[in-house]
Amino acid sequence: MSVTIKEYLPSPPLRPFVELFWEGRFNTENANLLAQKVLPNGYLEAIIHLSALHCELPEGAAFHPSSDYTLIGLFSQPYEVRFKGQVHVFGIRFKPEGLLPVLGITAAEARSGFMDMESFAGHGFREFCSRLRTAARSSERLALSEAFLRKKLEKNNAELYYLNRAAEMIRRKKGLISMDELAAKAYISPRQLEREFKQKIGLTPKRYMRLARLNEVNRLLARYKHLELTAVAYESGYADQAHFIRDFKHFTGEKPTVFIREREQFIVNPNMGGMRDG
Repeated sequence: MSVTIKEYLPSPPLRPFVELFWEGRFNTENANLLAQKVLPNGYLEAIIHLSALHCELPEGAAFHPSSDYTLIGLFSQPYEVRFKGQVHVFGIRFKPEGLLPVLGITAAEARSGFMDMESFAGHGFREFCSRLRTAARSSERLALSEAFLRKKLEKNNAELYYLNRAAEMIRRKKGLISMDELAAKAYISPRQLEREFKQKIGLTPKRYMRLARLNEVNRLLARYKHLELTAVAYESGYADQAHFIRDFKHFTGEKPTVFIREREQFIVNPNMGGMRDG
């Protein structure tokens, strides 16, 4: 296996904003080139490189080394990442509605792109990243990250409101909720909710529902290796297999049968559950 990833839950005060922390080692077998397709999952990733070697990300028609501290935006299509040596990173997976209260920018501003975090993360960010790099253990990096992000929340006086409730509800329902029910439970009109999603998250609620459903598909495919695709479609709430295949290909670029056969060529982060605290 050329990729190893460990995931860690944030503390309760951070959970409305941060899905999880993770630490990854890529190209562990030190191949000349490891190319992986990253599937969209409805979250944003803050990537802090802990090693001198960086991953390479697409820029126009070419690939270039990523910045020391990169925010990967809210993609709804797969993108390719390349590793030309062993790369060690620490990641923070932000809920799209949680980015603004913590870092002061909306997910819509980071839509489908790669941003150098040093340009907007504010005072103390470089020092925080430097301490992450010198920390000897994952537990130390988790403690540093918790302290940094909680200080940001306190400074920004972050409060939860209907967008937080609606986005969390979509994820918990695995995308299987109507727009009317979602708006009613968030105590807002469907029109206002859709406008807020577009302005703050950069996607419509319905498109975010489709991403949440894709995550459930990938959880099922990972947990039940021999599950028939018709059962995956049914368990994920699709009306028929044709709709399931069409939606899967739209977001991943491949049919489910091709994806299963070539699984190791993809990085899939559907948030598997059963994570352990740091």
